[in-house]
Amino acid sequence: MKIKCLLVMPGKEVQKVKIPATSKFIKAFIGKDLLKIKANENNLIIANQNAETDEFNRLYQGSILFGTFIVVSIKKNRLTTMKRRDIRKFYNMFKLEKHEKKIAKYKEEFLEEYYYRQKEMKNKNRKHNRAFIFKNAA
Repeated sequence: MKIKCLLVMPGKEVQKVKIPATSKFIKAFIGKDLLKIKANENNLIIANQNAETDEFNRLYQGSILFGTFIVVSIKKNRLTTMKRRDIRKFYNMFKLEKHEKKIAKYKEEFLEEYYYRQKEMKNKNRKHNRAFIFKNAA
């Protein structure tokens, strides 16, 4: 059985798609480790929990969603076709133009912090390794 849902990919506009309603297909499409976020009582956002941190996609409730994700409807814990009003609501919510500037800002801040942490970690490891070598050499 195929269901209508929304596909949201990084840097691209939201698309309405029909996909098979099987977890096997969704895992093959999104990724093996699925992150399910309950958007409301009838809708679910399914994303890859291990998406690359450089694949900034959209903002949702103050958090950044990484990588490709889909928005589906659920009824009695089963995936179902999205209603028109839900499609319209989430289509407007995840429009690319609404998120581009915010994502660029977050990406810049995130990458600055990431590289700073990497540099700190290298310095910490360098000091640890130096102490370990001198300790074992003595």
